[in-house]
Amino acid sequence: GREALLEVTGLRNPCAQLDRFRSGLMRAVLGRDAEGNLVRKAGIMSIVLAGGDVRPGDPVRIERPPHPHRALAPV
Repeated sequence: GREALLEVTGLRNPCAQLDRFRSGLMRAVLGRDAEGNLVRKAGIMSIVLAGGDVRPGDPVRIERPPHPHRALAPV
């Protein structure tokens, strides 16, 4: 929706509830890098700055914060 506005605040571990939607989905969104470190392929935390209806097919616009950019950290 045009009114909804979210601010991404950090990364989070994907929830095991994902497998309730589709078996194997949790395994699909986690991986390991060459050193064996966990790689999260999905999962963010955000705060709602302005509410609104969001429906499938609505466009999403991303605005980057001002420089210098910093990597998101797990929360």
